[in-house]
Amino acid sequence: MNGGTLALMIAGLVGFGAGAYLAATGERPLGISLMAMGLLFQVLTLRQLRAAKKDHRDAG
Repeated sequence: MNGGTLALMIAGLVGFGAGAYLAATGERPLGISLMAMGLLFQVLTLRQLRAAKKDHRDAG
């Protein structure tokens, strides 16, 4: 797992967590948009992990 994948993973977790907090404390539109961005980062992370797994399986 490279640094870019870790950065996307952390950004997804932090973005979703911050969005959930903001949505719960009253800033609903901003919170929802941050949660959506967090989920997008998580999807990109899973995509990169699947590609790395496929490359590893093909090489071995």
